[in-house]
Amino acid sequence: MAIYKQGEVVRLKSDHLIEGAIIGIIESEHEIRYQVFTAGAGIQTYYESQLEPKEIKSDLELVDAHRFHAGLTASLIRNPSLSSLYSLNAARIDFIPHQFRPVLKFIRSDRPRLLIADSVGVGKTIEAGLILREMQARRNLDSVLIICPRPLVTERKWESEMKRFDEEFVALDGELFRYCMRETDLEGDWPDKYKKAVLPYSLFDEGNVIGNSKGNKRRVGLIQLDPPPRFDLVIVDEAHHIRNTSTYAYRAVKQFCDNAEAVVFLTATPVQLEYDDLFVMLNLLRPDLIIDKDTFHNMAEPNEFINRAAALVRSQKGKWKEEAYEALEEGCYGTSWGQMVISKNPKAQNSLQILKQKVINPEERVQLITDIEDLHTFSNIISRTRRRDIGEFTIRKATTVEVPFTPPQQLLHDEILDIMHEMFSAIHCTDNTKFMMTTIRRQVASCLFGLVPMLEEILYRHVYELVDDTYVDSSILGNAADGPTIQQRVRDIIELARKLPMDDPK
Repeated sequence: MAIYKQGEVVRLKSDHLIEGAIIGIIESEHEIRYQVFTAGAGIQTYYESQLEPKEIKSDLELVDAHRFHAGLTASLIRNPSLSSLYSLNAARIDFIPHQFRPVLKFIRSDRPRLLIADSVGVGKTIEAGLILREMQARRNLDSVLIICPRPLVTERKWESEMKRFDEEFVALDGELFRYCMRETDLEGDWPDKYKKAVLPYSLFDEGNVIGNSKGNKRRVGLIQLDPPPRFDLVIVDEAHHIRNTSTYAYRAVKQFCDNAEAVVFLTATPVQLEYDDLFVMLNLLRPDLIIDKDTFHNMAEPNEFINRAAALVRSQKGKWKEEAYEALEEGCYGTSWGQMVISKNPKAQNSLQILKQKVINPEERVQLITDIEDLHTFSNIISRTRRRDIGEFTIRKATTVEVPFTPPQQLLHDEILDIMHEMFSAIHCTDNTKFMMTTIRRQVASCLFGLVPMLEEILYRHVYELVDDTYVDSSILGNAADGPTIQQRVRDIIELARKLPMDDPK
């Protein structure tokens, strides 16, 4: 009868440095042998007489609840957990569970690089901000670069979104970008003042990326910087803009990503892109994993069958169990990557066994969907949330809320519409101006404060049409003796708009 049990830790009598856990027991008429998993040599087989139990010294101490929680907290601070979020309430945002999926995948990844490929409206910007916050909670995060299209810089989208996370970012124009590169060239480091910056793709032109020389003046380019600029985190919004490897935008983003500790790409759902476009993004994101096109296509081959299997399990239509089993089996054993990698995954083997069951309860089915989707060969570097996965969260429900004007607002509203009606009537020789006034009616009803900066240009443009039109009855222009001219009325309206009280019922 064996004196040691499976899982027990033993060591060699002849060499106490060789130790390990028993993973197998081989019964014999002569002497029992044990398979021992050792740290250095892997699985080794020893006779019972060669082994002895390892003495495990216990330093356990009985403590009260307060000391236990203090010790647990200290341990979590020293060794950040991969299952706990330290920045859960560190932003002024609503708690939306699906938006924490990317940050959980990010902290569990073998390398801090992730492509977030959610559907439109799911909240990719918020997800990137949560990743930023989580990184800050786990380590020093001094420098963050956000690369995005120019309209998002002009509209200050990223700057305003990051303020929800109490982060101040600076938008770089051409002059500031070149200043940062000159300072990096001279000092060897990106200027501290601009270490949290937003940079548009439009600045990645020939001069800024590869540099040039004019006469005695040398203009340093981004890829010429030695050492190159290093950021703790680079966020690339609408990353499909760099799918063409021959562009300066691609070369610039590659320079930043190659020298960044962590990288997050945001883009539309990648299945809407050509495979080669997805290869470019993933190769740029994880060149250590997506080495070349052949590797990429081999890795991608099983995904068609894995996606089909997951969709069948989710739908539960027809003979979904049999069809899902066939699809998953094809992905595991009908493709080269499936045979080499996926078929050996315990999740794949377990999923195939569950699909053979006559009855699959709801809990098993939910877990089955998760396990099958985890078999996707790019699941560790792509986070994808679709609208249909999160119910009604992204469905817009438009409602009309009627808010009364204040007296000054009502006066300005009426004056603008009255004078626009008079000018349109004179210019087009008709009193039927309803269609022509549709835009101005919407503008004055929407936000008077937003209209004020444009009001002068709108009104004077039509005044000039009246003055220049020889067919317009001069009486519409007015006469100072008979009352205020139309020019004077326009000036009065503009002055009224500028003095509009800031109290707004909206």
